[in-house]
Amino acid sequence: MSSFARGRDIVDLAKLHGWIDSGPGGSHKFLLKKLGKRTVPIRDRLENKFEAQGVLKQLEIDRADWPEKLR
Repeated sequence: MSSFARGRDIVDLAKLHGWIDSGPGGSHKFLLKKLGKRTVPIRDRLENKFEAQGVLKQLEIDRADWPEKLR
């Protein structure tokens, strides 16, 4: 089964919005942190569009900045 999106792509976008990747944790390859915000875990492979959109919403990234395939 192939993944819909790579976690690394979401992490790269999040870094542009001030999030920091603090490395792996538990079953998640990436843990994104930002001062005053809750830590957001990101898996290496996101299985569908809705999972990827949910992560971007948790990161509070404007929909206009989302990749085209996720809008």
